[in-house]
Amino acid sequence: MSGHKSIIMALTEIGGVGPKIFQQLLLRFGPPENFTSVTLSELEDIPRVGENGSQRILKALAKADHFQDKLENYAEIGIGITTYLDDDYPAMLREIDDPPPILYMKGNYDTLALDHVALVGTTRATQDGLRLAIDLARAFVDRGYGVVSGLASGIDSAAHIGAIKDGGSTIAVLGCGIMNIYPEENTLLADNITERGLLISEYDPFRSVKAARLILRNRLISAFSKAVVVVQIGVERRGELRTAHYAYKQARPVFIADPDGSLDPETIANSNALMIKGIESVDDVVKYMV
Repeated sequence: MSGHKSIIMALTEIGGVGPKIFQQLLLRFGPPENFTSVTLSELEDIPRVGENGSQRILKALAKADHFQDKLENYAEIGIGITTYLDDDYPAMLREIDDPPPILYMKGNYDTLALDHVALVGTTRATQDGLRLAIDLARAFVDRGYGVVSGLASGIDSAAHIGAIKDGGSTIAVLGCGIMNIYPEENTLLADNITERGLLISEYDPFRSVKAARLILRNRLISAFSKAVVVVQIGVERRGELRTAHYAYKQARPVFIADPDGSLDPETIANSNALMIKGIESVDDVVKYMV
């Protein structure tokens, strides 16, 4: 008989079940072990599932036993798995509207016991922006905090590097699988993070990156944090502001920096964030942490 982890793996990997549908399944049918006896008509009665979605779910449930082998294989390569139903599931993720049904993790799990600040920003960072990200990360680590970011190029990478430079901890939340690092040039950085920090993804370890997954992982970056600092906003692409948007929804304080002095007044006004000057503002950020 399939356990709840293999059932949830099957549902999320091949059943097309995301956070909101998973919560609906729990409300309707109870623990995942009960899902195996549901009928097509019962599934179709769930809003936004429909006939095609219901059939995908039933096919996934029929293959749940095959995922037990995956659980064992992932454990052998150091990948831990926790689900929404497990005691070791991060408590801060239970507070958001759409908690992942399952998380894949690799590294030092003790990192989750720390309070974290999110440092995010443009992938096309300037030298001043990169330097500020590193300095901010080191300053927060010196005060006993971990740093959470998204392992993207630019500001994210600098934040992770700054955190581990002096032996601190950092969480990298991925929009891809743990064994399929994006961008590829950050594979070595990801390996270094696992020594003292943690890689986390809601996607199968070998899943490739997609734009939608990169966007969705921003909600987890915010959720893991006590505050979000946008270190540098890009000139054109401004995906880093999506993390700020999630932070507002999750009642996290948001700060923005302007290392080059290039932000226009409209962007600053529309950000609804508090401006910080640099590392001299770190203690101010700490005061606002939730």
